[in-house]
Amino acid sequence: MHELARVTLSNEMDLILAHKRSMKLAEVVGLSLSAQTTFATAVSEVARNTIGSSKSGYLILSIDADQRDKYIVACLKDEQVNGMSRDGLEYAKRLVNKYNVYTQGAETAVELFYHISPLFKIDIYKLDEWRSLFRNEPPISPYEELKRKNEQLQDLSEKIQKSEAQYKTLTNALPLIIFSLDTEGRLLYANEWLTKYSGETIESLNKNRWKSFVHEEDYSPFSLLLKSDIGRGEIAIKLQARLMNKASREYLWHQLSLTPFKDDNGKLQYWIGFIVDIHAQKIVEETLKDNIELKQIQAQLEESQRSQQRYIEELNRSNQELQQFAFVASHDLQEPVRKLLYYSDYLVNQYAASIENKGMEYLLKMRNSANRMRTLIKDLLVFSQIKREEIKFAAVDLNKVADHARQDFEIAIKEKNAVLTIEELPVIEGDERMMVQLFENIISNSLKYARKNAPPEIHIRHSANGNSIELSFKDNGIGFNEKYLSQMFTLFQRLHNQREFEGTGLGLAICRKITDAHNGKIWAESKEGDGATFFVSLPARVTANN
Repeated sequence: MHELARVTLSNEMDLILAHKRSMKLAEVVGLSLSAQTTFATAVSEVARNTIGSSKSGYLILSIDADQRDKYIVACLKDEQVNGMSRDGLEYAKRLVNKYNVYTQGAETAVELFYHISPLFKIDIYKLDEWRSLFRNEPPISPYEELKRKNEQLQDLSEKIQKSEAQYKTLTNALPLIIFSLDTEGRLLYANEWLTKYSGETIESLNKNRWKSFVHEEDYSPFSLLLKSDIGRGEIAIKLQARLMNKASREYLWHQLSLTPFKDDNGKLQYWIGFIVDIHAQKIVEETLKDNIELKQIQAQLEESQRSQQRYIEELNRSNQELQQFAFVASHDLQEPVRKLLYYSDYLVNQYAASIENKGMEYLLKMRNSANRMRTLIKDLLVFSQIKREEIKFAAVDLNKVADHARQDFEIAIKEKNAVLTIEELPVIEGDERMMVQLFENIISNSLKYARKNAPPEIHIRHSANGNSIELSFKDNGIGFNEKYLSQMFTLFQRLHNQREFEGTGLGLAICRKITDAHNGKIWAESKEGDGATFFVSLPARVTANN
């Protein structure tokens, strides 16, 4: 059965809505006025019993059009308190063609079937048309309008709660304190790490303005973060302070970082912050100030500090990428794009003769844009799923990896008369799936940026360089100016516009993330019009602890 409309049954006003919706359903399927009244009366009789005897009930209006005999169906469900009254049902079942009563747990359902013989085909488009009709039907009273808005608010509340639960799960999985502040410096959210470390709740920290958590000597500069005028600059802020550990009752040094979150108009909405433990580095730093004999350790400390800074920058970048992906995913991009492609394909295939040339041009542009969006979503998913800690290191034969990539591009290679030369490649330790992705993205890049009047030539070879294996992918394509080299491996960066060459600007960013995850590196050399060579350096042996 195909559901078209739903009415909750709480009071006599809902009985009027149930009667009106039932009449409307009977009308749209082509029943006579008397038949409409008969069906609606049967529904009203059972609905009256539901309103009078249940804690929560509702009416579902549907079409049963999957068999040869077709029916409009009213299903009335309720959670009984003292048992259903049968008076209304006894009368209603004489007005319909068939009925069904069943109980599932504490819920009782009555289904009323009324036979229809429509003169038109009931398909997915007709059903969507009827759903839209019920959804957009103007309210018959202020009560119905308030009821609709209330139901919409409840649905929105459920979606927000689900999104919030997913965000909490994500932040609690990261091994650092994550929180957010409003523009007045009050805590809006904090993951469970803050509570575990401080022993404080959001409410208590807001009430005492973090005084019980921050060392008194560090509180003065820290308190500036909690003032309303912090938002005037709207720039990233970093601060070091000693924070009390609940378990040991000791103050340990931490670094706090705040990043502004703005809306589409650039207006500050709130601050996103994280806290990293830097106590070990801080103790060594303070010790060096008092002990001249530890100068040799000073160099090691500076390197440790640089490593810590790189770690913080990596956290910043990962956090930003994670926010970007969560924002896209939370808006359910995949389903709208799928529908766009489905309906645009249907229009092109079924109504091409009925659409004027200009309209067909716009329709094809819309379909091409939807295809690019689907590719972008796919690449974003691939990019987000590349994580160093999830790599399963094993022996990987790069010859098999190259053959796999060759097979995937077999059609493109034939269409462009490309020549792909692969020399004997070594066996390394890594993730085979990621290596295939790496080879495919680089080969795809060479095929895409081939010269118009010359068949593509791609040569893959390797060389040993100390404890590393260096792979090279040389092509005879259009090349590029090396002044753009720094931006080629970052997200969404393109050297050519969409009209010249299709793509999402993610391919080389994915390659860089794969090589980073394998403790390797990637770079390129080229001249405009003279081809390009991409180099990938990977450790000869890699372990999960590296």
